Amino acid sequence: MTIAFTIRPKWRPGLPWAILGNLVAMGSSYAAAESGGKLQVRLSVQAGQEIAAKHGDLGSVLPNFGIGLVVASVLAYLLVGRSGTGGSSRGRRTLDDRDGSAYDAPRASAPATLLALVLVVGAGAAATYWTYQVGDSGAKAVWQDTIANTKAP
Repeated sequence: MTIAFTIRPKWRPGLPWAILGNLVAMGSSYAAAESGGKLQVRLSVQAGQEIAAKHGDLGSVLPNFGIGLVVASVLAYLLVGRSGTGGSSRGRRTLDDRDGSAYDAPRASAPATLLALVLVVGAGAAATYWTYQVGDSGAKAVWQDTIANTKAP
């Protein structure tokens, strides 16, 4: 959603909601890393060897990508979301909504919009890739031996 809020001038007033969503995602990734680390220690003690080491290592870094998402969304807000909010209509444009009503949309320069878009797309892509890596390593840690010990139908 951060990307959509950044691209569409009409949606830019919603950027604070994207920041809030990214804060929730960051907090969730931190909680998952903490609880996963504790579970990993507990299972490793019971097994007498480290369990899902790669998954734990990758998962412990995931909150950093959440921080990156929050920083990128805040920078996008500063670059394009606040433009022209000084109480006058200067720096804002009035656009017609589909129902014919007028609304004010923040106006930002093309370079500011492009920079904001590069930041949010880059942070989103990096976080998505890392989340995939964490999940894939966890699935392999759980299922790899089970699948290797089964026969194909």
